[in-house]
Amino acid sequence: MHLRDKSLLFLSFIVALFLYADLASAAMTNLSSRLLLNLGIQYDSNFYYDPVDERGVTTYLVQPGIELGYETGKSEITFHYMLDANYYDESNEDDFYGHDASLVGNFELSDRLSFNLSDYFRYTYDTAYLDDLGDTRTREKYYQNRLRALFALDFEPKFTTQFGYQNWITNYDDDTLTAPYDNSMGNQGIFDLIYHLNSSTSLDLEYHYWAMDYDGPVSDYTSNQLSLVGRKEFRIVDLEAAVGYQKRKFDEPGLDDIDVVPYRFILRGRTSSGKSRYSLSAEQNFNFLETSDQGYYEAMRFSFRLDHDLTGKITVGLNGYYQNSDYVDTIQEDDTYNILADINYQLREKIALYFSAGYENRDSNIPSEEYNNTEVIGQVRFFHDIAK
Repeated sequence: MHLRDKSLLFLSFIVALFLYADLASAAMTNLSSRLLLNLGIQYDSNFYYDPVDERGVTTYLVQPGIELGYETGKSEITFHYMLDANYYDESNEDDFYGHDASLVGNFELSDRLSFNLSDYFRYTYDTAYLDDLGDTRTREKYYQNRLRALFALDFEPKFTTQFGYQNWITNYDDDTLTAPYDNSMGNQGIFDLIYHLNSSTSLDLEYHYWAMDYDGPVSDYTSNQLSLVGRKEFRIVDLEAAVGYQKRKFDEPGLDDIDVVPYRFILRGRTSSGKSRYSLSAEQNFNFLETSDQGYYEAMRFSFRLDHDLTGKITVGLNGYYQNSDYVDTIQEDDTYNILADINYQLREKIALYFSAGYENRDSNIPSEEYNNTEVIGQVRFFHDIAK
């Protein structure tokens, strides 16, 4: 059975299971459902990310979807699905129908034990979802499913341990593939030991084990990463800082181990009025997936996001990032800049207008890897609550 069919079947089974469970406590249950529909138009000035032959493409977007919520006194489950229909004015590009589905459940199993289950499935050509620190830009279609199960146990007044598992599957669409990309499966073990200094401050010893398996000639690998994480909550600002060490060992003989000092710093805040929200982050690590013949790289990324409510109906935003990607086994080094501004206008209670304009540029010491693209999107967004 194909990954797409397996994932959709799994999601359907889990949703049905959760909606059937806890019927004995139906009086405490809140079931909500919402229909979604986004209609829009998108323009990319360099749709294929070509360094020389830039071709502008207009895409007409039709995105119907549904959201389901289920809540009891000790559990909360949300399900989201959206069809992403893309109709192009480019004769060489076939119309594309993507899928975006997610299922997230939080369960309080006892006074001290909780459980989180999440599953995210996408069929898309948007490479932003391939890897958290991705540097690849293509129009190849792929399926990706990320499943995570995580337990949290408060075993002492000041100590919490988290342990879990994550599975990450990426399969390219063989019917449309134009380049030799390898399908892959990642399996991750998670263990955290958290010490709560007080209600707003904690220290976390975080260990992740990762095994990545490829179908093709790309070497499989295992990674071990240990990090020390500090978190602090203030009245209107949250801080997180982490530093650690990762070693990656390849299965193929002759390939040297690689290591990195990963770090991340995250600041989130808001103004006292709540009208403005912002976040700043800096992080460094390896990419997880090898998505080009250049191999792995050490990425350093700086990101920001700012949102401000001009009125009760109008919100404006600005976000962007800069990433340096220094490849391990080749001379390639890339600098990518991305910035996007957007505005959301709540025209009516159930209708909103959305507009965004963004620009992305990659400079590289390999001229064939350079590109720039301007992206403009306009949408009308509808929703309708069926039950709440």
